Amino acid sequence: MESFSERLIHLRHSNNLTRQQVRESLDINNVSTYSRWENGSRTPDNETIVRFANFFKVSPMYMLGINHLMHGEEFLLDVLENIESEDTVEGLKAKYDLEEYRKDFMA
Repeated sequence: MESFSERLIHLRHSNNLTRQQVRESLDINNVSTYSRWENGSRTPDNETIVRFANFFKVSPMYMLGINHLMHGEEFLLDVLENIESEDTVEGLKAKYDLEEYRKDFMA
């Protein structure tokens, strides 16, 4: 499981941003605080984690390293796909919902 600091560094690099650009975009004035977040010696408060998630357009759960899926939509699709495989009423409903989603958004 990746840590917050690993996700932060990965997202910053994948968006071709410097530490300074991220700090300025999020109005984080303290250079040493940001450095501690990236080196893993500190973790920001929940509000700041949400700000990072919104900035990078990922879920807060992804930022924290709890979820491997970057977006909430991916998580929901993953859940539906797991339910779909069950031979139950819920599985049939999930299968229908996935078919509708794929028609609307993946066509």
